[in-house]
Amino acid sequence: MSRKSLPEACFEILTQQVRLDRIPGFDDLEQVTLLSGADGGGLKIYRGDKINRVVLVDFKLGEGEPVPHHENRPSVGAEIFQIAPDFNYKLPVFGINSVIMKDGTYYFDTDFSFGFDLVRDYDFVTKYIEPMQELYAQFSLHPDFKIIPLAEMTTWVRTYISPLFITAITTVDKIQTVFDLASEYIHLWTKMHRDAAPVTGDIRELQQSRIQAQYAGMKSTDRMGKVLLNAFGKDTFSKFFKAMS
Repeated sequence: MSRKSLPEACFEILTQQVRLDRIPGFDDLEQVTLLSGADGGGLKIYRGDKINRVVLVDFKLGEGEPVPHHENRPSVGAEIFQIAPDFNYKLPVFGINSVIMKDGTYYFDTDFSFGFDLVRDYDFVTKYIEPMQELYAQFSLHPDFKIIPLAEMTTWVRTYISPLFITAITTVDKIQTVFDLASEYIHLWTKMHRDAAPVTGDIRELQQSRIQAQYAGMKSTDRMGKVLLNAFGKDTFSKFFKAMS
């Protein structure tokens, strides 16, 4: 039996609480190929109440693509799970990504991307983020994880991360701990989702513009994105990024 992927595990957790329906029109991305012609995996996209899209990405990288920011060691896969909300509601984007190395090393990062200013909305912080402090500390200090220091992140990443950002190294045999962390974060997101009421004023446009600016910066600076671009080519990579954003 094959190992459950990170996107599959996250999808199961989310759909226990939120109904999702498949979004048509992305059939050409559900099964893609590498420039070499080998199986490249693919992505699936869903929508739901107060949710613009949920994206499951499970890219396969054949015998391995060298990753420059990981000593050019070969990666055999990259996974992404993302919840992008309807910005008619004050909700963050949730995402978790992983890079699977040929030697079994497993890199991942997870975070909430807020389209509104947490400093100006500290009531939101008090209600949702502060109660996560103990859990955040538990996973940040978990023996299964080696936390990657912020000094190793690019300036761009440090610009947009939230107080709940975690990036770490583990191994594929300890992936259940990654699933456990993802479960806690998805449950937090669904709590925000249940509570969210339609917003008024210009907050929808403000959220939309900030997240779009974040995606634009990621497209040009994301280090793993450049590895995927080399593996899949410009056409497939551009379609993938458009589907995500």
